[in-house]
Amino acid sequence: MHLLIDLGNTRIKWTQAHAADQWDGVVEVEVAATQQWHLAFFALPRPERIVACSVGQPHIRDFLSRTAADLWQIQIEWLQVSREALGVNNRYRKLEQQGPDRWAAVLGARKLAPERAIVIASAGTALTVEAVTQEGDYLGGMILPGYRMMKQSLHAGTARLPFADGHVHDFPTSTEDAIETGCLTALAGAIIAMRQRLALRGDEPVVLVSGGDAARVATLLNTPHQLVDNLVLHGLAALAFAPSPSVPDNA
Repeated sequence: MHLLIDLGNTRIKWTQAHAADQWDGVVEVEVAATQQWHLAFFALPRPERIVACSVGQPHIRDFLSRTAADLWQIQIEWLQVSREALGVNNRYRKLEQQGPDRWAAVLGARKLAPERAIVIASAGTALTVEAVTQEGDYLGGMILPGYRMMKQSLHAGTARLPFADGHVHDFPTSTEDAIETGCLTALAGAIIAMRQRLALRGDEPVVLVSGGDAARVATLLNTPHQLVDNLVLHGLAALAFAPSPSVPDNA
């Protein structure tokens, strides 16, 4: 069994994988719920290998590394971005600037939609929108504030705009609805724009939307799309079960 870990900004996820597409289910816990996920993690059986991705939370990353070493005498393989992996060529100019979660999501999407042009939208704390050609070239992507961050910034940066839930309307007539409609329109618009840009290259891309706010953002997508859970874990699984060692490690 391989243990795959996705340590995000606000949540930690893991799964026990027996093959790239054979998992025992995904555990997902708020990072702040320390006692809850500590107990669950300590109760795990010993894995053969641990492949993980972290976008921050260095103290939690260090805790996981120490725990794996103490419990199981295993060194966690922390993913770092590479110029090529699993047939995907990375055109990002400065690899050290790209979050490993973005790279893992790209690899996961390629695994789920091989030999297709893909737009990969991950709607979490931030919205990232990536583009991959049919030939497997990762062209780059966009980063926007996520749904909640957009709403929080409007509330924090203005005197009168509330941080409140609203509803989407074509022509909002309340401030709450105007904020809700504006934020979701902006997020969906970024995904639509990336699809159009990739289509102009002659590809007909599939659009994959993932993340905690995926369903919310997808309500305003006027283009065919698929909601996909756990793209980062799919990428880690593809790397972990590749025929040859495929996880560049920066432990």
